[in-house]
Amino acid sequence: MHRTDVSLDHAAAVSNRGIQLSLFSERIVSQRAKSYAERDAIFKLRYQSYLHAKLIPPNAFGRYLEPSDHAEGSYLIGLHADHILVAALRLQIGGAAAADFAPPELFPDVLRPLLRSNKTLVHMSCVATNAELACSYVWLPYFILRCWIVAAEHFGADYIAAAVRPQHQLFYRRVLGCDLHAQSRPRPHHLAPVGLVTLDFAASAGRLYRNLPFLRSTLPERLQLLGPETSVGGDRA
Repeated sequence: MHRTDVSLDHAAAVSNRGIQLSLFSERIVSQRAKSYAERDAIFKLRYQSYLHAKLIPPNAFGRYLEPSDHAEGSYLIGLHADHILVAALRLQIGGAAAADFAPPELFPDVLRPLLRSNKTLVHMSCVATNAELACSYVWLPYFILRCWIVAAEHFGADYIAAAVRPQHQLFYRRVLGCDLHAQSRPRPHHLAPVGLVTLDFAASAGRLYRNLPFLRSTLPERLQLLGPETSVGGDRA
């Protein structure tokens, strides 16, 4: 195959991905969980997702919670497709001066240097999907990533980071260009370790938006998802 043919095939694949993401965006709604019922639905989804993946042992409550779910600067986000909760994630926004910003505790050697000099970090964790429906929504992982990027834009983040299982790290590298930190570490109450991915968002935002325009968000969208009470970062070129 000639190089020109390869380039054309790549361009066609990128174009098709953009079309499919645009179509799927019409079916999915991202929403911050504020009420007890909304948050409880996410805790139930987490439990079912993690139990199905054999990441946690069963418990009598049928829910999975962590102390960070109630910390200041934590946001629980639910993704609804066709009016059904199909995925959830937790975003934590903080820096070196935030007393209850827990993410550096697991990877202090990587994250604490990033947080020096009043840098802002958006950390994503507790990603969960509906095991029965996830296969029907093949583009769902991209919209989980989009929530992360929307929050990074909203808070003017310098860096983003995520605790993910090792088998998922390459997805983050391939789609966003994240740096991989190969040493996996056990999470409290989990039966499987997680690795860390990071990205210098301030330096990479322009590239991300050029390569994946669907990651862009509007100010009204960011305010609706994350609230007007926060410090809002400016739009990046």
